[in-house]
Order: sequence, then structure tokens, then C-alpha cells
Amino acid sequence: MTVEFHCQDVGVACKKVTRADTAEELVEAVAAHARRKHGVELNPTLVDYAITKVRSSGE
Repeated sequence: MTVEFHCQDVGVACKKVTRADTAEELVEAVAAHARRKHGVELNPTLVDYAITKVRSSGE
């Protein structure tokens, strides 16, 4: 099952949708995007919050 994360779901003015096969891969990809495009390092609190916004692809 593919999972996805939308930057907009956490209040960021960004239309990026990141998809991966697992939640672990998704968190890594989201963290890389946050660092590269938004200048944000995800700490454990931000990772925990981002995980609450992960959904199955197509929802």
C-alpha cells in the first residue's frame, strides 16, 4: 500500500505531495524535502506530528 504526505496538511504553503511504499520511507523523503525546500530540520516532535498526517494514497 502506498502512503502519502501533503505539505499543505501541516499548514505549509507548498503543494508538494510525497509518496512512498512505507511510512518509514515517507518520513525520510518528507524530512529531505523539508530540509531542502523549506530549510526545516524535522525534530522528533515534528516527525510525530507529520506522521499523524500520513494517509493511504488516493484518500
